Amino acid sequence: MLVPKIAATTVLEPELQRAIDLLPVTLYADPAQAVSAISSASRAGAWACVSPDADVQDLLNSGLSVAVFDSADTVSVDCDKLRIAICYSTSASNGIDKTIDQALADGVGRAGAVIIQLTPEQLSEATQKSSSDGLSPLARLTAAAEKTLLGTSGPVRVLVDLLAPEGAVGNWTLDLISLAADAGADVIVAAEALAPAKDDSAKRVPLAEAFVAGSGLKSDRSDGLFTTVVVDEQRVCLGVVYSSVESIAAALATGEGVYWSRRRGLWHKGLTSGATQTLVGISVDCDSDALCYRVQQNGAGFCHHSTRSCFGPAAGISQLAQVVAERKSSAPEGSYTARLFSDAQLLRAKLLEEAAELAEATEPADVAFEAADLLYFALTKCAAHGVTLADIERSLDNKHRKV
Repeated sequence: MLVPKIAATTVLEPELQRAIDLLPVTLYADPAQAVSAISSASRAGAWACVSPDADVQDLLNSGLSVAVFDSADTVSVDCDKLRIAICYSTSASNGIDKTIDQALADGVGRAGAVIIQLTPEQLSEATQKSSSDGLSPLARLTAAAEKTLLGTSGPVRVLVDLLAPEGAVGNWTLDLISLAADAGADVIVAAEALAPAKDDSAKRVPLAEAFVAGSGLKSDRSDGLFTTVVVDEQRVCLGVVYSSVESIAAALATGEGVYWSRRRGLWHKGLTSGATQTLVGISVDCDSDALCYRVQQNGAGFCHHSTRSCFGPAAGISQLAQVVAERKSSAPEGSYTARLFSDAQLLRAKLLEEAAELAEATEPADVAFEAADLLYFALTKCAAHGVTLADIERSLDNKHRKV
């Protein structure tokens, strides 16, 4: 996975910042900058470098996903180790093997992620395969981390942060990114070393190509296309399509659902039908052989049959939220939902009534029935104030991240 790192003084072009916000994780050198990004963009994957004297508990409660400590720091935070990353650096007295041994013995056991800082030369050394077991030092670390599971949150992660000479933007090239990814590591790249487009006079690394290389994304198809699962904001599958490096670049640049049609080439979803997609996030699966686009679906739906999903109509809470939102603008006159939207006191009374009935219910069937009623009125209240199901889920996610 590609992890852009934003320094405290970094100011990015708006189009690059928007594209970076679509990636799963961003690392901030300044914790205050991370908290600001969380509050302004509801970023779920904000990491930040912190000092031992920082109020880490408060930062994590503010929505910071992961606090990054130096290996020399004493970490005493009462939280799941998933929320902690430890950074190890090499030196003349602390070579590659010793640094990786330290990360193996120390970091993998007490943190959810370990970061190894390397120069380009050290990365080349760290990825040299041993004649004894066929593994490089970095691959041995990632293999051990892969076996260390963090409950239902997956394995410990290993990231490589390539050190740049003083005054330089960065040392990353696509070859070096691929070298780290092939050893099983994620890559941290200075955001200012990335370019929003391929044609860049500053010779920066194109973001889409860096994303593909850093994710270790591979295709087993003869045409080189990547299988792409498209889901809505509730992660309900809308359909399965294909992507190319070119279409990924276009999706990141426009912030919309852009794919690769095997018949038509570059395919900007909805330009003809009006059923466009606002891209919320892009990620890669655990085997690095498929993409997931998380989108806000506009118009009639994703399918050419005008259903929301290629697998049929929406159901459950997603369907209820969709219908209630539609009723706000198109409810038949005299309908019950229209009455609720026009009479705030009636809606308030029904919320209180259904909450009380749910509180009194004891039989499983009754609890489910009353909860369904309360959800209907709650979603109607939310729709009346312009609050979507995705807004509710973001609030739940933020509450979940409190230590």
